[in-house]
Amino acid sequence: MSTDSPGPQPSHGFDVQVAWDGPGEHPTDNVRRFPRGATAAAEPAAAGVPALRVSAARTFFGDRDAWNPETLLLTALAQCHLSAFLRQAGLHGFRVTSATVRAHGELTVDADGAGRLVRAALTPHTRFESDPTQEQLRGLHEEAHRQCFIANSVAFPVSVLEQEQGH
Repeated sequence: MSTDSPGPQPSHGFDVQVAWDGPGEHPTDNVRRFPRGATAAAEPAAAGVPALRVSAARTFFGDRDAWNPETLLLTALAQCHLSAFLRQAGLHGFRVTSATVRAHGELTVDADGAGRLVRAALTPHTRFESDPTQEQLRGLHEEAHRQCFIANSVAFPVSVLEQEQGH
């Protein structure tokens, strides 16, 4: 019997609070006009981590100057992939000099107003001190995707599109 396996890993908890700004001049029974603005913050408040202005998406009568749930979810997917990718690159001895991940999601809405993201695509762009081969790069992204906590948690497919890397 091998004892090389790390065994079960501990679970980690994460907490946020989203507080609605209130009805202002338009009560919630005025569905098209009531304000959707709110403030999201880590709980307990993390030192130096600013609260976010959040709202519904503009399409759903939200504040266009605030983050909406759909873009926050795509941000979480992109950041998770980026973090996992940088770790994989480092484990394989590659020095990344810049990295960007663009995320696109597609939302469908049913006649009754229920909706869901049905797919997301991540497009990474990376630069290295010394470029990996396309096969190595593909492998790094595949392993990063496999290890991404957020991609493993969503109920829609997430694809990682290939993009040429450069110096």
